[in-house]
Amino acid sequence: MSLRSLTMWSAAAAVMLTLAGCGGPPWVLSQSPEHIALRWYPDTTPSVAAVERARLHCRSWGKSAELIADAKDGSDEVAQFRCR
Repeated sequence: MSLRSLTMWSAAAAVMLTLAGCGGPPWVLSQSPEHIALRWYPDTTPSVAAVERARLHCRSWGKSAELIADAKDGSDEVAQFRCR
């Protein structure tokens, strides 16, 4: 298996685990019908997993997710999304 295939497989697996709601990264720091804040380790979890988690959360309220802040905090990444 090539490195590219492995990377794509890892990204797909992270998204699937997120969609399955297994409680893995990205972790929810706070949430409401108006927002969701997420934290994860970018070395092991792709950013697309956070985007998908935010989309699912906002979609459950009939809204779409908009990234409003994204910052590195040591070895982890924290992003905040607004539901609009």
